[in-house]
Amino acid sequence: MLVHAYEEWGDDFVTKLRGMFAFAIWDEERKGNGETEKRRSGARGRLLLARDRLGIKPLFYAHLPDGTLVFASELNAVLQHPSVSREIDPLAVDAYFAYGYIPAPLTIYRDVRKLPPAHYLVWENGEIKLQRYWQLDFTRKRTENAEELAEELRERLKETVKLHLISDVPLGAFLSGGMDSSSIVALMAQVSDRPVKTFSIGFDDEKFNELPYARLIAQRYGTEHHEFIVAAPTASLMPDLVGYFGEPFADSSALPTFIVSKIAREHVTVVLSGDGGDEIFAGYEWTRRALLWTSKPQPQSPIASRQSPNLWHEALIRHGTSFWHRLLKAWRDWRSGPVATFQRRTKTPFAIRQLLYSRDLLEALNGQVADYIQDELLRNAPVSDWREIFLYCDAMLYLPDDCLTKVDRMSMAVALEVRPPLLDHTIVEFAASLPFDFKWRNGTTKWLLKQAMKNDLPQETMRQRKQGFSIPVAKWMRGPLADEVAASVNNRDRFLNPESVRKMIALHREGKANFGHLLWRVYVWGVWRGVMRNS
Repeated sequence: MLVHAYEEWGDDFVTKLRGMFAFAIWDEERKGNGETEKRRSGARGRLLLARDRLGIKPLFYAHLPDGTLVFASELNAVLQHPSVSREIDPLAVDAYFAYGYIPAPLTIYRDVRKLPPAHYLVWENGEIKLQRYWQLDFTRKRTENAEELAEELRERLKETVKLHLISDVPLGAFLSGGMDSSSIVALMAQVSDRPVKTFSIGFDDEKFNELPYARLIAQRYGTEHHEFIVAAPTASLMPDLVGYFGEPFADSSALPTFIVSKIAREHVTVVLSGDGGDEIFAGYEWTRRALLWTSKPQPQSPIASRQSPNLWHEALIRHGTSFWHRLLKAWRDWRSGPVATFQRRTKTPFAIRQLLYSRDLLEALNGQVADYIQDELLRNAPVSDWREIFLYCDAMLYLPDDCLTKVDRMSMAVALEVRPPLLDHTIVEFAASLPFDFKWRNGTTKWLLKQAMKNDLPQETMRQRKQGFSIPVAKWMRGPLADEVAASVNNRDRFLNPESVRKMIALHREGKANFGHLLWRVYVWGVWRGVMRNS
């Protein structure tokens, strides 16, 4: 089907596709413009690589000096080519410690790139050209009333869920009990001719257990429910999992994602998920926090707030646990405005992360840092309501490079296919067309989605606070794992500063600061370095 569409419409056929994809088409006769070209004597063919609009599926490539193009759906596969260098990119290291993941087009290796979402790449005669074929646009707004739009949203969701159920193999759904996965399961039950298989996990620590909410949905719709209670995942899983990412990746929820994928794979081959709802319907806590501090009609520019010249003092203002540190952080949020507040909750400032860096890394960066990636998205977001710059940024950065990366790698590790109906581009475009007040109203997130699903879901689901796959990394970093972190950072690691890492561990263990997530990034970095040395 793809080849016939390419023959009919040329490169533009990707705009007619729907769903998740990453593919390559080799064109021996070079028909990219829709017409067959006669091959010049000695001329090579033409290669088209394409990735879906939201970045659900991955695609990596390396363009070598002699014009050769190496590509694969896994980063480690690209590295198997003998001419692809494994030299680490200092900017990618900084991006990793800034965000906890490495945003496209960067990879940890200087020679390898990720094809960005909503792009295709053409290789011809040794040259490459990248082209964006889709852009998420928040400027064109719908004007109907809330009741009409809620009804339309529900019908659109029902239609895309039905399409995502087309399968020749056993199919089920992840059910966390949250608003998004519960909506998907409710609609699956209504369009399916057999009971839906649902999969939920809970932890033996009640603080991290959402099973009661999942049971409400399973009971309401009579699903074939598979529920598992496990001990909170331990960091000992990481050496086995880090290789699936091919580069350092520090979202700790990868651990429970792997566990629930492994359990589901024992029963089905495909699952539907609720991924994407937080990005398109304003569900994240950091968006809510950013907007709580302001009634200003315009945001401040995405620039760093005024910082103390003492970097450790700056780190304690952000991560300190004392009353005064928390008060000062709140005062800064109020004073600096919504954009700076959003950035402080979605990115570690350079003033803090440079404490971790060795002199060699700082010299290699030469003043270039990864903050520009998020800054440019916020500054250039195509929005008519400035508050939607946060949704655009999450959809273009956090969604593809963290959330979808995590789900894809952890599910494919056990040969499970995950389909996210909420990220069908027709749903995403519809959500972008809604006035912002229909997504976030008086502190209520996902407002129109809740209106659309109010007759399908119990009130407990509507009211519960988002929790997600929470992992107690702060607690882990006060135990033996902290010793592993300290031991992993030594003089052999030319990128990090062992003395600073040990100081962070000490402050964290003493309860003076919460450096849990930053130390987790250091831990994953050390695990990845060890895996790569042994590969």
